[in-house]
Amino acid sequence: MARWIAFLLTMFGAWLLTNTNISLFSLGWFISAVSTGMWTYFAYRDGDTPRALMEFLFVIICIRGIYNFY
Repeated sequence: MARWIAFLLTMFGAWLLTNTNISLFSLGWFISAVSTGMWTYFAYRDGDTPRALMEFLFVIICIRGIYNFY
């Protein structure tokens, strides 16, 4: 169930980031960071270290995206 929630958050974050309303970009980056954090946890729990590291790096990029919009 948690993976489906992460999937829905991913889709919603991507929708916000591809929207033309710039004021929603920071919210889109935040939602993407949360969903990617969830995927990082799932990958770590599954023992998939390369995927966990890839997802963790994307969390860092999401945080950078939030910071750049403020």
